Amino acid sequence: MTNPAGAAAPPDIEVRIYRKMLLRIIPIMMLGMFISYIDRANIGVLADPMSNDLGLTSAAFGLAAGLFYIGYCFFEIPSNMAMAKFGARRWIARIMLSWGVVTMLMGVVQNEATLYVVRVMLGIAEAGFSPGALLFLAMWCPPRMLTKTYSMMNLAVPVALAIGSVVTSALLSMHGLLGIAGWRWAFLIEGVPAILLGIYMWFRLPNSPREVSWLDESEKAYLARSGVQGENATAHEFRQLSAVLRRPAAWMFVLLYFCMSIGYWSITYFLPTIVREQFDLSDAGAGFVSAIPWVFSAVVMLLVARNVTRTGERTWHLTILQLAGAVGLVVAASSGSAVIALAGISFAGAGFFGSLSTFQSMPAQVFAGSLAAVALAMVNGLASLSGLAGPYVVGVLKDATGSTDRGLLIMSGFFVIAAVLTYFMSRWTDRVTGGLASAARPPAPKAPVMTGQ
Repeated sequence: MTNPAGAAAPPDIEVRIYRKMLLRIIPIMMLGMFISYIDRANIGVLADPMSNDLGLTSAAFGLAAGLFYIGYCFFEIPSNMAMAKFGARRWIARIMLSWGVVTMLMGVVQNEATLYVVRVMLGIAEAGFSPGALLFLAMWCPPRMLTKTYSMMNLAVPVALAIGSVVTSALLSMHGLLGIAGWRWAFLIEGVPAILLGIYMWFRLPNSPREVSWLDESEKAYLARSGVQGENATAHEFRQLSAVLRRPAAWMFVLLYFCMSIGYWSITYFLPTIVREQFDLSDAGAGFVSAIPWVFSAVVMLLVARNVTRTGERTWHLTILQLAGAVGLVVAASSGSAVIALAGISFAGAGFFGSLSTFQSMPAQVFAGSLAAVALAMVNGLASLSGLAGPYVVGVLKDATGSTDRGLLIMSGFFVIAAVLTYFMSRWTDRVTGGLASAARPPAPKAPVMTGQ
C-alpha cells in the first residue's frame, strides 16, 4: 500500500511515551473495555435459556439486546461533557461502578418488560465510557501513535467476545445452584469485575499527563505541544454541542460508523444462535465455537494497526476491510456449509475490528480541542443505534423465515456502503489534518465542506 502521508519512523520521545503508556495507562483502559463488552454482549450467549425462561420470541430478544443503545445513545454526549468537567478519574470510575450494579440487576429480571427496562438502564450506566476512553488516550498520543494506541485498547473487545463466550457458557453450568438459573448466575457474577475496577480507577487513574510522575518534563511538554488532544476548560459547555451539530463532518462520521457497525452488532448478538443453527450444538457448545471469529478478528486488528502505524496509510486499509466484511456476510448467509459460514462470519468480524481503531483516529484528529468531547461522544452515541437496528431486523427476519440468512445478507449491504463512505472520508481527513504522520495537533477545521472532496 502507498504512503501518501509520508510517514516516517516515530521519534525516540514518542516511542518512550508509548512504552510508558503501555505499562501504566493502556492496560487499565483495556481491562475496562474488556469488562464493558462482556457485560453488554453476554446476553447473546444467554439468549436461548433466557428466552425460554422469560418467553421471548427472536424479535423480542433482538429488541431487548438493542434497547441498550437507546440509553447509551442519548447519554453519551452528556456523559463525555461531564468527564471534561469532573475529570477522567472520577467520571470513568463512576461509569464502571454504575454499570457493574446494573449488570447484576440483569440477573433478577422477571419478564419481558423488566428486561427491556434494565437493558435501557445498562445503556445509560455505560454511556460515555468508550468515547471517554478515546478522548482520554488521545491526550497521551501524538498522531503517529494514535491508531496503535486505540488498537491496543480495542484489542480487548474481540478478546472479551471470545473469552466472554467461553466464560459465560461455563457459568451456565451453575444452573440450579441455590435454586437460581444458570443465566441469572452469569449476570450476577459478571457484574462484579466492573465494580472492582471502578474502585481501583477512583484511586489510581490520572486525569491527564501533567499529573503523573513517570513522565519527565520533556515528555509532558512534547504531549502538550504535539498530542492529539489536550485538556480544555470549556469542553463541557453547551455551546460546544451546538458547534459540533453544525459540522457536516460530524454527521458524515456518524453515518459511516453506523454502516460499519450495524452488521457487527447483528453478528455479536446472534452469533451463538447462528452457530447453533449451523452446527446443532448445545448452548454451552455454541458459546465455545462462537469464540473463533473473535480470535481471528483480534489477530487481524493487530496486523492492521501495525501496518497503518508503519505506513501512515488508512484509506485503502479501511476500504478493503469493509468490502471483506461484506463478502464474509454473503458467504455466511449463502454457503450451505457450517464451516464455510463460520469462516465468512470470521471475515466479517475481522472487517469491522481491523478498521475500528483506524476509523476512530479520524474524528479524534479532526475535532481537536474544545469540540472533541462532544464530537467523539456524538459519533459513538448516534452510530450505536446500529446496535438496536441490526439485531432487531435480524430477529424479525428470523421469526418470519426461521433463519438468520436473510438478515445477514441485508447487513452485508451496509458494509458496502461503509466501504464507499470510508474511501472519501479518510481521504478528506488526511487533507484536513495532515494525516497520521502529522507531528502537531491540528486546529479544529472551521465548518468543513464535504462536497467535491
